[in-house]
Amino acid sequence: MKVVDSLKESRFVVTRLTPSQVGALGVIGILGDDAELILDAHFDAYSKSSIQSLDIGSIVAGDWHHTMVTCPVASGRREDTARQIHEKPECVVLVKTGTTRWEIHVHGGQAVIASLLGTFVSGGAIEISWGEWFACNGSNYRSTFIREQLAQTDGFFVAQILTRQLAGGFERDIQQIQEVLFHSQKSLDKFKLAQTVINRLEYSARVGMRLAKPWHVILLGPVNAGKSSLLNALAGYSRSIVSPHAGTTRDVLETRLVLNGWAVDLIDTAGFHSMNDSRQSPKIIEKEGIERALGAAQSADLILKVRPINELNKEWFSMERVGEDYPPYIDVGTKADLFDSKQFREKSCSDDSVVTSARTGQGLDELVKVIIETLVPEVKEQAECFFGGVPITPEDLDIVRDLHQQLEIYSRDL
Repeated sequence: MKVVDSLKESRFVVTRLTPSQVGALGVIGILGDDAELILDAHFDAYSKSSIQSLDIGSIVAGDWHHTMVTCPVASGRREDTARQIHEKPECVVLVKTGTTRWEIHVHGGQAVIASLLGTFVSGGAIEISWGEWFACNGSNYRSTFIREQLAQTDGFFVAQILTRQLAGGFERDIQQIQEVLFHSQKSLDKFKLAQTVINRLEYSARVGMRLAKPWHVILLGPVNAGKSSLLNALAGYSRSIVSPHAGTTRDVLETRLVLNGWAVDLIDTAGFHSMNDSRQSPKIIEKEGIERALGAAQSADLILKVRPINELNKEWFSMERVGEDYPPYIDVGTKADLFDSKQFREKSCSDDSVVTSARTGQGLDELVKVIIETLVPEVKEQAECFFGGVPITPEDLDIVRDLHQQLEIYSRDL
């Protein structure tokens, strides 16, 4: 049901504003003229303030009286089987956020939230989704989009960027550029300032346009190279099956991690056999696993080319098998605890390879650092580009490009 229909049918609506899992805090929102009637009947402020006397922005603690039903008394008497009603107080915080708009903050037990919602629904409110709630309260498309992405993201770095946008970072940057363009007097200094802002917005757009989408990092390498052990070590728990027998991993297996504040899907795959291996061809199921690995690698953001450190200079497969335009890759040496890593490093064909040990943890921090710097080089090169406005929608990017063109015209007249 659309929000407008909900408001026509009922004089007020209610929604859950926090996730539908157990948490430290639960919040529900209420909107409508009838809200005061329910609040007046169930809420007692510790300050003895009346609901009607509260100003917008008021924050009041008090008791919420849930309507509870007792169990029948087991005496056998007919009159004792009737339901007995009593009230149980719950400490809540009531916030008046608008003329007819309220929030109730309470501890995050789901039974408490369900009881609160049920009280308003039984009083005539219609329960709506949180997305409908923000639309109902006048949030624009961009604001609602940011909130939806915040609900989906796992990385704190991404959450920080989105929170800055919710606070108006992008709008402030755009306004700053427009003030330069539309000022009656042209100024070279102001132009340079606007140009710096527009360049920063364009530089941050690549990451901004995919904030809620995790980066896909796939592990490719020979059979028994330690790919699954490496993934488990990075994940901190056993996600992939580890076995001394070759070909244990037959399918593509994804694991969601947060590395240095960024959400990353690590993808474990079937192992390759040496290009010069003269043994009998792999079994059909093994070949299918390898084909799936290559297919997943084509759409990955980064490839970890995993090999034991004593075989770093041995070519197990050609990157061209992934495709002509294959993603960037990092050479990763594994099983450093079994060999002399310094000796094999000197013989390695790649000085840029990261040597690791899943058993001892050697090189894991360095590998995480290299992964993030490869996926998001902007963080290393110009981290401040994410401190202000960041384009996060195609419409944002169109605005930035249009202002860039206007700045070019502006510069010709200086």
